[in-house]
Amino acid sequence: MKNVFFQSVCRTGIFMICAHTIVHFRPDESYEKYLKLLVGVMVLVQLFIPLCSMLPGIGDPESAEGIDNFKAALEAGMEEARQKALETDAMLEEMTLNEVRKRMEEQAESEQENINVEIEGIRVEPVESISGTDTSGAETPMTGGGKGGGNGD
Repeated sequence: MKNVFFQSVCRTGIFMICAHTIVHFRPDESYEKYLKLLVGVMVLVQLFIPLCSMLPGIGDPESAEGIDNFKAALEAGMEEARQKALETDAMLEEMTLNEVRKRMEEQAESEQENINVEIEGIRVEPVESISGTDTSGAETPMTGGGKGGGNGD
């Protein structure tokens, strides 16, 4: 490819030398601007022909095939990267859920320890029920305004 481009530059250089010779020996000065325009267009065409041959489908069929292979490899790489991203997202989600569960368990254990510490410091005794029976079901005497009268007789 470099060789083709180098040959094109050499041909363009030789053409420019010949074109300037023709412009220099023109028959009339009024043709100078037209000759320069024509030479400029021909130089541009000579430079663009090798560049166009590098484009796929216009020039060498091998370059088009190479570009198609590159495109297929690029798409395969993108699909592989997409799969790895999905796997990484799933793994990250699982790690996050495990961390949240662990912290919730630690918080629950901490709260349970705090409750146990508070219960150990307090003495819990059976409480009389409203109907006059204790928690064991036995009748207990009630003070003030019970069944036996209002003045305690």
